[in-house]
Amino acid sequence: MPSKSNVLREWTFWIRTGLHDECRVYLELTKLKELRAQPGCQRAAALFRDLGDGSTEVAVVSAWDSMASVRAFAGAEPLRPTIAPGDRKKLIDREPTVRHYLATDRSAIGIVAPERRAAL
Repeated sequence: MPSKSNVLREWTFWIRTGLHDECRVYLELTKLKELRAQPGCQRAAALFRDLGDGSTEVAVVSAWDSMASVRAFAGAEPLRPTIAPGDRKKLIDREPTVRHYLATDRSAIGIVAPERRAAL
């Protein structure tokens, strides 16, 4: 049963704008699919923001029922982002750590899948 609060997990990186479509497809077919299949993950999405200078900011955001579920997925170091060595060369830059936010405000449940909201 989900806890009364949710953990929002977010990691940001930057790519060349020309890689936007490739990155979107890759994330949907691999990373987001993997996140969504994890026990305790309620929702996952990638957000893209064109910065107008040839770069695009990408935030991978997921909602979890608890930090215990995050740790079960991410392991002993949940603040450490994982990225395949072959993908690193495509990044302009990346945040060195993953951020976690505790969302106890009911207005934040809009990001939670509708079928899970009743349990909150």
